[in-house]
Amino acid sequence: MTKSVVIFIILLGITLSITFFFLPANDGESDAEIVQVEEIKINTSQTKNVKDFGAKGDGITDDTKAIQNAIDEASIENQLVLIPESDHAYVITKPLVMNENSHISGYGATLFMAPEKDTIRNMIWSSPEELIANVSLEGVTLKSENLFEGTDYYADSMISNVQGIYFQGVRNLEIKNVSMTNMYVGLKISQSGNQRNKDIRINDLKIDDSGMPIQISGTNGFRMIDSVLNSSDGGTKWLHSAYLRGDNNHFYFENVEFNNASGGGIAIAGNPQYKNPPQDIIFKDCRIKDSVVGVHINSGAKKVSMSDVVIEGCSLGFKINDASELNIDGVKISNAKPSENDHGGLSLENVYRSTIADVTIDANGMTEALCLLIGNIEDLTLSSFKETNVNNIPLYSVDSTTTIENLIIE
Repeated sequence: MTKSVVIFIILLGITLSITFFFLPANDGESDAEIVQVEEIKINTSQTKNVKDFGAKGDGITDDTKAIQNAIDEASIENQLVLIPESDHAYVITKPLVMNENSHISGYGATLFMAPEKDTIRNMIWSSPEELIANVSLEGVTLKSENLFEGTDYYADSMISNVQGIYFQGVRNLEIKNVSMTNMYVGLKISQSGNQRNKDIRINDLKIDDSGMPIQISGTNGFRMIDSVLNSSDGGTKWLHSAYLRGDNNHFYFENVEFNNASGGGIAIAGNPQYKNPPQDIIFKDCRIKDSVVGVHINSGAKKVSMSDVVIEGCSLGFKINDASELNIDGVKISNAKPSENDHGGLSLENVYRSTIADVTIDANGMTEALCLLIGNIEDLTLSSFKETNVNNIPLYSVDSTTTIENLIIE
């Protein structure tokens, strides 16, 4: 029979009645499923080489038209476009437009776009007027230069105003072994009209020195494996290494790093412009380093699962506000670095029907509290917390306006 103990805690000048239930540990697997996406289909009988269309790859010649002509012709037959290895970059001055059945392979090749001060430009792009499908990019490197001082969210950062890949209506997309440097936004995927993006598969994506490495919305089915997303370690507001917005569902991340963000290493947030908040998102064996907040979940996000996640060098490990049905299990938080506004291990505000278990916190350098409870807390289970190097900060701190219903600490 389950034992329960009702005790009273006085924190920050208020009295709360909290029930502690001592329950057996749950060793069952999560019921969330790994996201599966449709395979890319390519006609391998022939290829198109951009050099045959006049591309030079000499770092000087504008190769935009030659590469675009190769993409357009190859797409008709669902063929692969080859961008050969070159000692110098292939310079482009306009977006390369991807069509239905567009495929690019560029191992050893770099595409370069110079920044313009007051204009956001895209390197690889799809028209919002057309839903495209069966698209792939592999092996290529995208580069620009961070030449200009950023403003607003990018204040105190150097920026390029160049976005690497921007799709606005794509289904069945594969990106693998792609690198980007000095991007305003590295990979941006958004919804066009009522058609949601679907079946996105990404493997070995590396983004460095970029304001926001990825920003995704309006997508059903997204899988990222073995990737590194490095922000530009600047900005005075909320730039994230990964920003997962509304109308997203069925996402899966495994062995991905999210680093150097002035906001959250991972940010999962709804927004009034989207019909549905993000949901059904899984992170497994991931790392967040040197960001202000490790993981930021808010604005109605739900059904987020995290296992074996390491958070290092962040001022606040988790900042959760207005979220439900979270399953966080197996987290390590350490090496906290102070910031002006966000502090501690976990800040939980308006959290519902969630479980946070097996959390290890090295509190060295940490301020505020290991776990701060704010607003409405309902049906929340906290279990198996392990703390080291705790000095003068409390394990739990409760805001004066907090109401708690069914808080279980195992």
